[in-house]
Amino acid sequence: FQIDRELIEEDKLFDGYYAIQTSEKELKAEEVIEAYHNLWKIEESFRIMKTTLEVRPIFHWTERRIRGHFVMCFLSFLMLRAMELLVKEEGYSINKIREALKSLTVTKIKIKDETVYLKNKPDSLANIIMRKLKMKSLPNMFTERDFSF
Repeated sequence: FQIDRELIEEDKLFDGYYAIQTSEKELKAEEVIEAYHNLWKIEESFRIMKTTLEVRPIFHWTERRIRGHFVMCFLSFLMLRAMELLVKEEGYSINKIREALKSLTVTKIKIKDETVYLKNKPDSLANIIMRKLKMKSLPNMFTERDFSF
């Protein structure tokens, strides 16, 4: 092994400078820099899809099922991003939003011949999201007769 001192000295000339190379000749320098700065959003989106939404290799064999799986994953991602924009000023992360949504649950209880559902206490962020989406909260206790689907 050898240390190339000449190359180190040459590299020192560029210390503190940052260069971006592009094939887009029509863009102004400011537009290239802005496009580069927005790349993190794309990278973050792929990370969210792979980790938060757990979009992984799938085991579907028909084209219809593969497309359906992809559409569901993409719609989930879009919904999470839309909710992120809703609570942007509060500064909540996608993971916090996902955890808040997971708190929107009910407990099924069978009393004699009737099934009753009790609303579990939602996360405070879940309440904020529901309010911003103008969604009504479930009653604290209800039966299937209370809803007509």
